[in-house]
Parts: sequence; structure tokens; C-alpha cells
Amino acid sequence: MISSVDFLLDRSSTALLVFTAAAAVSRIIRLSPAARVAVGIAGVIVATLLPISGRSGFEWIVSAIERPSAPGLLLLIVFTISAVTGRRFGQSAEYRFGTGMLFLGGLALYPGAVGFLNYDTYVLGYGGYVLPVILAVILAYAIYRRYFFVIAALDIALVGFLLSAGRSLNLWDYVIDPVAWFLAIGAWITILAGFLIHRLRAPSPVAR
Repeated sequence: MISSVDFLLDRSSTALLVFTAAAAVSRIIRLSPAARVAVGIAGVIVATLLPISGRSGFEWIVSAIERPSAPGLLLLIVFTISAVTGRRFGQSAEYRFGTGMLFLGGLALYPGAVGFLNYDTYVLGYGGYVLPVILAVILAYAIYRRYFFVIAALDIALVGFLLSAGRSLNLWDYVIDPVAWFLAIGAWITILAGFLIHRLRAPSPVAR
């Protein structure tokens, strides 16, 4: 059962990522949502048929990104909806909070994990109270603000970790993944760009 879940989750992130990238590109030529869905499906099919290093491009991407975290998978779904419908989520406080936490989490994790810092923050996920306390504070704030998607994503991640539902024994791997971090970075680049554009277009106050 677990191996089947791993198989599906390993490929879910890749399927959504390829689909979203293809659908997002199709927005440039202003295709309809139905056409974007078709382009996204075609992108997944092309990735499946395209050979890379003796295997399909799809499987090559799977081997590169592997299983998504629960917050990462949810964020990918949000990006997929945005790519198909054109809906922008930057005005949502929950979206800004969720992507902001993923951005800060990746900033705390990955520089140390790849050797840019003297301390490897990845070890915090193997034990101790620092990371669990931080997640508890984030969860408590999300409950206070009624950020239901953030609550659901964190709860699924924590339950998965407690049940050892994944291959990893590290808590970090259940709450963030590299794809989620890059998506969060992209989200906040878009949010900040939109804020600056809005400020530049806003009429200047008339001097009295």
C-alpha cells in the first residue's frame, strides 16, 4: 500500500508541474481555459514520450524532484488553477501567508543543507523541539486567522511524519520541498511586482 502511495505521489508533482508549465505558456497567446487544459495534457504526453538519458523525460523529472510535501502539492494545485483559469491569488492573505512561510522555510533550510552555512539546518528535522515549536506557532496563527488550506496542509504533513508515511525520517521533508520553495519565490516576486506596479500607477496626492 505504501509503495503504491509513494509511486503516485512521486509522479503527482511532476504531472502537475509539467501541466502547469505548458498551460502557463499557452496563456501568452491568450488561449481559452479549455485550450489551456488541452495544452497542459499535451505537455504531459510529450514529456512522457520524450527520451532523456535512456528513459522518458517524465520519469527523468520524477527522479529529480521525487515526492512532494503536502504544502508543496497544495501550492502546485493552486498554481495549476491559476495557469488554467487566469485567476490571481496574490490578493488573498492566506496565499501570501502560506507562500511567505514556504519562502522563509526554504531560506532557513536549503542554504545550510547545501553547505553555504556552517550549520546544517536539515538536522533540526531529525529531533529536538526547535522545528516542531516553529510549526506549532505557524499552525496556531493559521488557526487564529482561519487559514483552512494552510491548516490542512500542515496537518497532513505532520500526520504523515508521525505515521512515517514517507521514505524520510526528517520532518523537513514533510513540510517543504525544493519545488514548493521555488514556487513560493515566484509567487512573492509576482506579489511584490504587482505591489510596485500598483504604487507606480497610483495617482500622486495633490499638493495643497
